[in-house]
Amino acid sequence: MQIFTGSSGDAAGASGLNLSLNITPESLLLAVLALVIGYLVAKLLVRWIERLLQKQGHLSEVASGLLGRIISVLLYIIVILIAVSFLGVDVNGVVLGLSAIVGLVVAFGLKDTINNFAAGIWIASMNLFEKGEEVTIAGHWGIVQEIGIMATQITAAGSTIITIPNGKAWNDSIINYTRNPQRRIDQSFGVSYESDMGEVVRIALGIARDHPKVLDTPEPAVIFAEMADSSVNFTLRCWVNTPDYYGTKADILRSLHADLIAAGIEIPYPHVDVAFRNAIPEAGENEGTG
Repeated sequence: MQIFTGSSGDAAGASGLNLSLNITPESLLLAVLALVIGYLVAKLLVRWIERLLQKQGHLSEVASGLLGRIISVLLYIIVILIAVSFLGVDVNGVVLGLSAIVGLVVAFGLKDTINNFAAGIWIASMNLFEKGEEVTIAGHWGIVQEIGIMATQITAAGSTIITIPNGKAWNDSIINYTRNPQRRIDQSFGVSYESDMGEVVRIALGIARDHPKVLDTPEPAVIFAEMADSSVNFTLRCWVNTPDYYGTKADILRSLHADLIAAGIEIPYPHVDVAFRNAIPEAGENEGTG
């Protein structure tokens, strides 16, 4: 079977596009086989490359996965070109056509896209954060869910998904809270000016030292923070293993509230005292003005 496409007319026919595809059952079968076999081979090759990068390249799962996706896209394009070549299409012409299209797209403004793509490679190669870590990226706090070629997704408040372009993440600050094995708790609290400050420090240190998840080294400490308008403020500092951070912080806060009140130490809070004056004039005042 032969398929001819072109334009009719003398002048148009001379300058028109003449394309001849010699599609036979054999060539069609070869093209399909090339697609199927090429897809399977590319998939296996990408998996092998990812394992090799993780084992010998000392890359994280995220980094190797990102590089694997880039390689897979290139391999799939090669497979498609090989399959199309069995149908009689001039692959060289297709490659030149794709190059021209890519050049036009880039010329018309893919600066941000290229920037995000390059930033994604840098982020993955430098292993700044991994899936499951707690981070603040470009002012957004959350748990890393996915590091893609173009953007990074984090989950905040348990369900809110925030997508951050990799270019913005690379050009802004990145705070990783869970990369280190230990994490410091800074728990602030305030007491009234009439309180026994020595007793306050003793109670706070006792709470930290008695908690089973608080590490002995570095030792817990109570920092005199400031003398505010209505309270004297302290900060209790102690170290825990990173997975124990939030649970231990909540325990310490509850114990501070309960133990300070039990010791008779006032925990001030904003309040307003309202005084009412007698607005009703006395009887003598009424007579004098009558």
